[in-house]
Amino acid sequence: MAPIIAALVSAGLRLVANAALVKGNAFIEEKSGVKLDDSQTKLSPDDVQKLQKFQMDYEEDLLKIQLENNKIGLEESKLELERYKAQLADIADARANMSNILTNPNVPWYAKAIQPGLAVAVVLVTFVLFAYFVSIVGDTNPPDQAKKEVLIYILGVLSAALTQVLGFYFGSSQGSAAKSAQISQALQSQVSKDDQKS
Repeated sequence: MAPIIAALVSAGLRLVANAALVKGNAFIEEKSGVKLDDSQTKLSPDDVQKLQKFQMDYEEDLLKIQLENNKIGLEESKLELERYKAQLADIADARANMSNILTNPNVPWYAKAIQPGLAVAVVLVTFVLFAYFVSIVGDTNPPDQAKKEVLIYILGVLSAALTQVLGFYFGSSQGSAAKSAQISQALQSQVSKDDQKS
């Protein structure tokens, strides 16, 4: 947060601070005649007085800006929630598919072993490469920069894969579902509050 926003809030100019965040300092300067600089940490008493008058005169417009901003934030939160739900559904589908394969007596043993085998291989390769990387970093003759960058890249990819593997096998579906329900409930209460204000 820019220091000027904190200064506006501490001066009791919350609506002006919100408008500055949403519309920019130039908007405030144009409407109030007060020049705001993002690096400003304190407002002069004269500027505070002008901004208070501006806030009182344009309170309705400033409230509309704040409501608009809240709605945008709410829409972004809804989109994030939908992405999160889709991710959880994808994990649940993958787990259900794996469970069907493992419990189906008509599926050959090697088809049942592929997915867990790949998971174990990813975990082992990641730990082996981590150990190798630690050993060469501690060595007195480290590898050249190009080899080091390739190794770091490979470790990054494997770390991401390891995280996904561990999340798939040991992630908490119940905890994720509860978290999703809490987020959804919070969004619904915010929508209700916004509707009551309108």
